[in-house]
Amino acid sequence: MNHRKFFELAESKGITASEIYSAKKYSLSFELFHSEVSSYSTSESFSMSARGIYNDKFGVAITEKVNRFTPEYLVNEIIANAKVIEKNDKALLFKGSEKYHKRNLYNKEIPAISIDQKMKNLYEIEAKLKKADPRIIEIETVSYSEDAVEVNLVNSYGLNLKSKSNYYVYAAAVVVKQDEEVKTGYKVLLSNDPKELDIDKFVKQVVEDATRKLGGTQCDSKKYPVVLNQKTAASFLEPYLESANAEEVQKHSSFFIGKLNQPVASKKVTILEQPLLKNCFFRYFDDEGVATSNKKIVEKGILKTYLYNLETAQREGKVTTGNGYRGGSKIGVSFVNPSIKPGRKSEAELLSKIKTGVYISSVAGLHSGLNPQSGNFSLQAEGFMIRDGKLAEPLSLITVAGNLLDMFMDVREVANNPELQLSGISSPSLLIKKLAVSGK
Repeated sequence: MNHRKFFELAESKGITASEIYSAKKYSLSFELFHSEVSSYSTSESFSMSARGIYNDKFGVAITEKVNRFTPEYLVNEIIANAKVIEKNDKALLFKGSEKYHKRNLYNKEIPAISIDQKMKNLYEIEAKLKKADPRIIEIETVSYSEDAVEVNLVNSYGLNLKSKSNYYVYAAAVVVKQDEEVKTGYKVLLSNDPKELDIDKFVKQVVEDATRKLGGTQCDSKKYPVVLNQKTAASFLEPYLESANAEEVQKHSSFFIGKLNQPVASKKVTILEQPLLKNCFFRYFDDEGVATSNKKIVEKGILKTYLYNLETAQREGKVTTGNGYRGGSKIGVSFVNPSIKPGRKSEAELLSKIKTGVYISSVAGLHSGLNPQSGNFSLQAEGFMIRDGKLAEPLSLITVAGNLLDMFMDVREVANNPELQLSGISSPSLLIKKLAVSGK
C-alpha cells in the first residue's frame, strides 16, 4: 500500500497523527500417523491495522486486503471508531527512540531445506521410535511445523521499522504400556538453527519421557521440599510475571501492588526480560515502535520495575519500558524472552540436598486451577519421589497446591540448566523449601 497516500489523506481529514502496522506470516506444517501423512498445510496470511488520533481519541481500523481503496477505507474507519471511544486517556503515537538495536534473526537455512528432507526426518524419527523400546504400543504423532513472520511499522512522524524472524518445531508423542499401566511421553524441539536437530537424541528423549513414568504411585499427602523442573518452573513464571504488568497493577488485580523495591521472591531469584536475546523470539522494537531493552524485573528477590506501554506509563507519569504488544486491535502490556537467571549448581546438586521430597515434572490445569489475583493454585501434577538425594519411584494422580508469591519467596536454590519453552519463557530447575503435595 502507498503509505504516503494514507498519511496525506488522514491529515486532510483531521487525523493529527497516524500509524500503519502490517504483518505477513508464512506457515508450513505436516504430520505422520502410522507412516502416512495425516495432515499437511501451508499458508500465507497478511493483516494490516491502522491507528490514528482524531479529536484526541484513538481510532483503529483493520484489513486483510490492500488495493487502491484501502487508504480511504482505513481513514474513514479510524474516524468512525474514534467518535465512539469514551476513554479519557490521552491518545499517543510514538515518534521514535534515539537508538534501536537492530539484528536479523531470519535464518535462510530453514526454508532452504527441502520439504522432502523435512519429511524424511519425520519418517526417520518414526522408524527409530518403533524400534526404541518394546513397551511402545503406539506412536501418537510425529510432526513438523515452521513459521516466518515479517512485521513493518510506519507512522506519520517518519518512523519506519521492520523485523523478520522464523523458527521450526519438531514434535513427537508415544504411548507405552507395562502390564495394565499406560503412559504417554513427548518431546518438542523449538529452534531457528537446523543444526540443533539430533534425531537420535530427540528419539531418546521422547522414549525416556514416557517410560520413566511407568510404575507410578501416589505419595503421602503432606508438605515436601520440592524441585520443579525447567518446564514446570516456566509454567509458574508466566502468571507470576503478569503481576508485574502495570495494567494489572492499575486495575488492582496484581499481587505486586505496592511492592516496588520490596522483596517478592527469594534472594536467589533474579528475573530478566531479554527481548534482545539472540533467539527466535528476538524483538528490537515493541508494537508501539519503542526500542526494547534487556532489563531486570526482579533482582535478588527485589521487584525493580513494573512493565509499561505508552498508555499505562502516561497514567503514572512514567516512561514506557517498551512492553507494548498487540492482542487483536488492542495494544496491551506483555513481555518477550523472560527468564529466571540460572544459578551455579546442577539439578543433581539440588536433588542431593533432599532426603525425602518430590520432583515435579509437569502440572496441568493452570488456567482453571490458579487464581491470578491471589496467586493461589491447586494443580494436577506428575513427577517422582526424591529419596536420599536421587529420583526414585514415579508419581501420578497427585496435586500440588500453594501460593505463587509464597513459592517464589521459598526458592532455596536455582539450577544451572535453563531451557527455552514454546511459550518463549526460559527457566532452570528450582528448589522450593516446602509445597503441599496431595496423594493418598
